[in-house]
Amino acid sequence: MSPAEHDLLVIGSGPAGLTAGLYAHRSGIDVFMLGGDTPGGQVTMHYKVENFPGFPGGVTGADLMTRWLRQVIDETDSMPVSESVKGVDFSRPAKEVHTESATYRGRAVVIATGAGPRRMDVPGESEFQGKGVFYCATCDAPLLRTMSRRRAVVVGGGDTALHTSLALLPHAESVTIITRGERLRAKPALIKRILKNKNVQVLVNLSVKAVIGDVATTALLLEKKDTGEFEKFPVEAVFVGIGQSPNTSFLGGALHLSADGSIVTDSSLQTSIPGIFAAGDVRETPLRQIVTAAADGALAAHNAVQYLQITGG
Repeated sequence: MSPAEHDLLVIGSGPAGLTAGLYAHRSGIDVFMLGGDTPGGQVTMHYKVENFPGFPGGVTGADLMTRWLRQVIDETDSMPVSESVKGVDFSRPAKEVHTESATYRGRAVVIATGAGPRRMDVPGESEFQGKGVFYCATCDAPLLRTMSRRRAVVVGGGDTALHTSLALLPHAESVTIITRGERLRAKPALIKRILKNKNVQVLVNLSVKAVIGDVATTALLLEKKDTGEFEKFPVEAVFVGIGQSPNTSFLGGALHLSADGSIVTDSSLQTSIPGIFAAGDVRETPLRQIVTAAADGALAAHNAVQYLQITGG
């Protein structure tokens, strides 16, 4: 077997990918892990994780994933390679995964690339990204302290928006949540926690139509859903929290996807191609949580090992 050919390739280093790598390694097969650009995945961006078992009072996403990654490194004696997948070729028995620098081959593959922030897709959003438009509160909230007005807007009304708001509060004078819905639609516990804070206001029935600015963001153009009227809302920092989109663009049509771009799997987490499995937020699933991603990783690894045994891989 050449150095670039393995029993199993695991793509992703979030809860699903790290768990898949750990379980597969314990089975005794040769596992190679591609960790992408962000070791630990999107969980590292969570200000506080409160619903993962075993951590009463919660744990920061960065701390949780640092522990997870450390366990994998200690047990496998290797670090997931920090390379992102640019393309795949699953047409041959030795499945190929391409990065910018190399091609890796595996008899089986577990895809656990998770999801990334969904964009508003409005004029000015791309122009002012990093200049007042942000997608990661944990990463960029401290920038508020450098601004003349430490007032932030969070766009969205679900769990992502409320987690973002909580991460901003230690840095912001005030946080305004703007949602196009009639009410917040996050988990009740999150809503209760947010509404307790006097520095948070919630504006409903408003859609963002554009980001306005010159050198940096200065305002949002909002539309009132009930009247169709427009208004400008002055703001220097906008944090987009409207959910996630599955990271599947690198597949190039190689696998069957759902309407929203998630990978379709069967009950064994196998995709439309035998030997290719998907786990975590990247697949079509009714619940996207850290604990379900970890469970997916374990199941995908288990079934990948069985596939290799059956096929003689």
